[in-house]
Amino acid sequence: MRSTLGAMFAASLLLVWPTHQAWAQTSRSSGGSEGEPSEEEQAREDLGESAVTRNPVPAIEGLPEESSSPITREDLMEMANRPYPNVVYRGAELLGLEPEFVHDARQGLEAVYLRDYKGAMDHWGLMDSKWPRSAIGPVGRGLVYQALMLENFDFDYEQQWELQWREARSRVDEAVDMPGNDAWDNFLLTGVIGVDAIHETRKLNFVSALTKAYEALRSIERAKEAAPDFPDLVLADGIYNYWRSVVTLSSKVLPDFEDKRAEGIAQMKYVETHGIFVSAPTTLALVFTYLEERDLKRALGSSLRGYRTYPDNVINNLVLARIYIYLRRFSRSEEICEEILVDAPDNERVHYYRALVYSRSRRMDQAIQEMNLYLSYDLIPEYRGTSLYRLAGFHYRKREYSTAEDYYKRAWKESRHKGSKRRLERMKRLKKEGKISY
Repeated sequence: MRSTLGAMFAASLLLVWPTHQAWAQTSRSSGGSEGEPSEEEQAREDLGESAVTRNPVPAIEGLPEESSSPITREDLMEMANRPYPNVVYRGAELLGLEPEFVHDARQGLEAVYLRDYKGAMDHWGLMDSKWPRSAIGPVGRGLVYQALMLENFDFDYEQQWELQWREARSRVDEAVDMPGNDAWDNFLLTGVIGVDAIHETRKLNFVSALTKAYEALRSIERAKEAAPDFPDLVLADGIYNYWRSVVTLSSKVLPDFEDKRAEGIAQMKYVETHGIFVSAPTTLALVFTYLEERDLKRALGSSLRGYRTYPDNVINNLVLARIYIYLRRFSRSEEICEEILVDAPDNERVHYYRALVYSRSRRMDQAIQEMNLYLSYDLIPEYRGTSLYRLAGFHYRKREYSTAEDYYKRAWKESRHKGSKRRLERMKRLKKEGKISY
């Protein structure tokens, strides 16, 4: 019988697993055919392998909906004369907050989603002055630094993030200890802890991430007790139910649970429609969910939904470029990459995807040039190993076997990239059989 501790470990892992899975983008080669990798093999490496059976996820019924109370003429007149959108007043009522505060918080988040980082920083500063007892200022500034790092898959703003996180944590802890705004304070605390757990996961500090995940679970439960109808809290349930199923069904070690992927997806879609603050991040979470399901049509639809609303959001656009590669719409992927460079000329990660676009459209010299450019940046070992592996594959396809072997060796030496080791073993076998020579 599996222990309760094992189940708790699996539960806490699920809070940070999706982001690590989605952003790591490590290549998991299956060996493939002899000679040049097939298109199918390359697609498998891009999307990754999983032990979960890819059955279609059915829709489920029973999610709560907004109140359907009759709206009178007087109600409509009152709504028309109010200064803020209805969603602001709904959030204020559910959380027991002033509508002005809810509106200001939403405006700050909107600036982050629109990639108006300077405007967001100015806005969070004004909120600090306007609402000095709230931790929203440092939380918002920390989100800006996290967004900048996620755009490049780097840690260039880690010092600034840690400074804001420490201030945010101190202020939100004080707020939680004071009765009155229990739902909001615990919701904010969950966000602070959750984002930091994701940051630790990106750094591969899994023990620290798991510790923070335990704490986030406790905080989200306190928020639910104070505001059981607050829709944004359902996002945690959706991510938990979906990714718990994926992780445990893929593992022979973790406890077996009921397959709740359908329930998790339905919960995320509910938040996407009804959320007060986190509708946009939920759309992105659904993109990664549909990619895990190999449902490229829905992944594209969700990513395009984000693109239409936030066309300059580099994080979403990087994912959109990937999806177009998977769909073999290389010219469209290249266009998205060009848009990213217009919005963020110093973005580094986009060169990785441009290299993939060029390789898939058989422009190997351009692919090699782009990947070498990406490798010229200060990459963490995980991304460097994957990029060296890709570069080796480009040279292999040009039948430059000696150069390919050198890059596979470097990928294995620098990051223990398992796919590179398998490629080296295959090349050794093919050379011995006289099928390749160099």
